[in-house]
Amino acid sequence: MTHVRWQHGGWEGWIDPGAAVDADACLARAAATPGRSSRHARTVRLGTLWVKTYPAPGGWRALRAFRMGSALDGVGLGAPAVVLAARRGDEGVLVTCDTGGEGLVEAVRRHAATPRAKRALLAALGAEVARLHRAGFVHGDLVPANVHLVGERFVFLDNDRTRRSRLLVFVTARRNLVQLGRFVVPGLTVADRVRVLAAYARGRGLSRRAHRRLARWLVRKTIARRCAIDRIAAETATRAGFRELMRSGGPFDPAVAR
Repeated sequence: MTHVRWQHGGWEGWIDPGAAVDADACLARAAATPGRSSRHARTVRLGTLWVKTYPAPGGWRALRAFRMGSALDGVGLGAPAVVLAARRGDEGVLVTCDTGGEGLVEAVRRHAATPRAKRALLAALGAEVARLHRAGFVHGDLVPANVHLVGERFVFLDNDRTRRSRLLVFVTARRNLVQLGRFVVPGLTVADRVRVLAAYARGRGLSRRAHRRLARWLVRKTIARRCAIDRIAAETATRAGFRELMRSGGPFDPAVAR
């Protein structure tokens, strides 16, 4: 995909001329359409497009997502196709094509009744995260919602905080495993989590000792994140244990608690 420089109405950035999208109309429709807001951005779906607007001072995120998406694609990793990425002062806008496929949680649920298929899916997931890190990338928010399965290919969404740095991979890449694994997912057992980590360890070429050390660290950090985010007392989590804490349908499943 070849992007060209784009300037209009104070906006400056990059556009895909082959997408045949009226940027002005797209931005106007996005502003008038109800969307989903977070601390850093507002996201609106317009047909087969996603429009993400970043209020000041977060406009840099739009161009970061564009650069990182291009870099991921350049090494054969999946990322949404960018139609437009631009800034106007300190605000930004990012327009991407819908990836299609299904979210990771939906994919796990669909494969849950077929153990062999589920094992293959999870092994592929661990291998793909390892490939992401081998290529020098650390995803900014590698939660299940930001991983889609399109056919047999994984696509990494929301790359506005993704960074590429061998040093960061060495220092912080394992945090992606905590982000990915801290959620209770229907159909996902502790044994399944072990399979993901085993595939990741193979993909990173970790020794057996390093693999075990990473597993122990990951259990500790996942418990700590569950406690902090879901307001579970540390003593309660310790008594319950990791398996019960992460069990779908169990007393610590947020879906059951609601």
